[in-house]
Amino acid sequence: MDSTDFKQRSREMTDYITEYLQNIKERRVLPDVEPGYLRKLLPEEAPESGEKWESIMEDVETKIMPGVTHWQHPRFHAYFPAGNSYPSILADMLSDAIGCIGFSWAASPACTELETVMVDWLGRMMHLPKQLLPFTEGGKGGGVIQGSASECTLVSLLAARAAALRKLKEKYPDEEDGVLLSKLVAYCSKQSHSSMEKAGIIAFVKMRQVQTDEKYSMRGAELAEAIRNDEEKGLVPFFVGATLGTTGSCAFDNIEEIGEICGEKNIWLHVDGAYGGNALICPEFRYLLKGFEHVHSFNFNPNKWMLVNFDCSVMWVRDKRVLTNAFSVNPLYLQHENEDEAIDYRHWTIPLSRRFRSLKLWFVIRTFGVEGLRKYIRNHVKLAKLFESLVRADDRYEILGDVTLGLVCFRLKGQNSLTESLLKRINDSGKLHMVPANLNGKYVIRFAVCHQNAVDDDIKYSWDVVLKYTDKVLRRSPTKNVAMFGAFMDNKYSAMHSTSAPLMPSVLERLSEERESGESTDEEKDDGPVGRLPRLFSFSDEKRPTFRLKNPPLRRRTSFSNQPGELKNLQDEYRKLKMNNNDNNNVFYDKDIPERPATLQRRMTIT
Repeated sequence: MDSTDFKQRSREMTDYITEYLQNIKERRVLPDVEPGYLRKLLPEEAPESGEKWESIMEDVETKIMPGVTHWQHPRFHAYFPAGNSYPSILADMLSDAIGCIGFSWAASPACTELETVMVDWLGRMMHLPKQLLPFTEGGKGGGVIQGSASECTLVSLLAARAAALRKLKEKYPDEEDGVLLSKLVAYCSKQSHSSMEKAGIIAFVKMRQVQTDEKYSMRGAELAEAIRNDEEKGLVPFFVGATLGTTGSCAFDNIEEIGEICGEKNIWLHVDGAYGGNALICPEFRYLLKGFEHVHSFNFNPNKWMLVNFDCSVMWVRDKRVLTNAFSVNPLYLQHENEDEAIDYRHWTIPLSRRFRSLKLWFVIRTFGVEGLRKYIRNHVKLAKLFESLVRADDRYEILGDVTLGLVCFRLKGQNSLTESLLKRINDSGKLHMVPANLNGKYVIRFAVCHQNAVDDDIKYSWDVVLKYTDKVLRRSPTKNVAMFGAFMDNKYSAMHSTSAPLMPSVLERLSEERESGESTDEEKDDGPVGRLPRLFSFSDEKRPTFRLKNPPLRRRTSFSNQPGELKNLQDEYRKLKMNNNDNNNVFYDKDIPERPATLQRRMTIT
């Protein structure tokens, strides 16, 4: 491909990208493919001769796109947002064209210096403590762009480990490094990202997981107790990883309490704000900075919630020398005459090679402005509050954790299996995509607002999908439906008429037999207002279903007729009638039932 062809193909690619993003909602958000699908579609061997560009783009649409999970889809509510915007795409295009490998100032001065300016801009936008910023007079701090929050956590842990080992070596000069390493212990919340645990594995240090409070936040008291227990065992606490906006529930660890303990114990405090840290550009969320004077390192991901494409994770340290001392390797071929005056970011990261990531930060911040980025974040927070209000209006659900930013964690009340079934049905449908979390043993669905231009109607559509599949799950849940039907049955009635087996055990037993006999497809199982129960109950007509037990174990037959969706109201009224009725047989006639609106007519007879 020469420059002339490139001009033509780049215009075509721009058109393709624009059309893809504009019409992405027409695609299925979650692909319907099986593992290994692509290998069957591609040749076993690479082509010996070059192929036509048209053929390549045709395969993109017919072979690649069917297997893509569309993270920019308005129905994508999984994980956290994946930053994306046209200015960021263009910046990456330019970065790829320049093609520099900015491991040192000499390797590309503009690459290094723009990165330093951008981390300073971001720190000022978020009102970070001046001790973390690179241009603070007399300061030791600085910032760097890493590839991911996982890298930031690992780099911070390794720097803290190197500093801790140096101190221990001064105290125990004759001890082997491996022995000293075995004494080190780090801490994080039980709700911390998996990268914390992985960093401990890579660094060969113990990683204690501290229990959280009822809001899933790590608190000072629990951390202090864990540290005290380890110190009594002769271990050396050296690192604490806290979080602003946990992945599971977007909870916020108490940085002030944790920071005071770390300050007293001289323990490195790292704060991972991969998602939640973005909100610090909004003044209303800067209360989260309380305690940051104790922080040794902090990171957040503009590629999550600041319209910047992956990869771009920004990290600050209070003392850059501690960081660079842990990673400095300086062979002759990497040295240059300006080393003493310039920053060489190869000493700040694990990989030597570095991309020109700062370009997309520069493009995005200048295009949207700080206020435009704030507007984007605030819109997501507003939409999350809308979804929260819809969930709270339906008493079949509960919300776990506070809804502070753009994430809502909700579940169906009852057994975890109900919520698991609900999420599986929704994801399998391809109408929405969400992922779960485990919050102290409770299975929840995470609803994250992700789309750049999301509006109220997108949230309402998503909620309608949740409601649709909730009805199917509850209708098909034997335990749920038997419990609802059994609420109409009187225990005293069953005891008095015990010539046959009690109703509830019999129904449950028969349902178990049905389960063992196998199940039909989802579409077949969803027919009927109570799902799995059509085999046990008959219905008078579609509009007014009558729940009538076939071949009941009791000689008396009980039937209820009601409008769909009114079971709970019937249950509540039945309990009231039962409490007020003195008839030993507990038989209620029409005269016992209060007058009710035409929308809910019911007959209750025992024959």
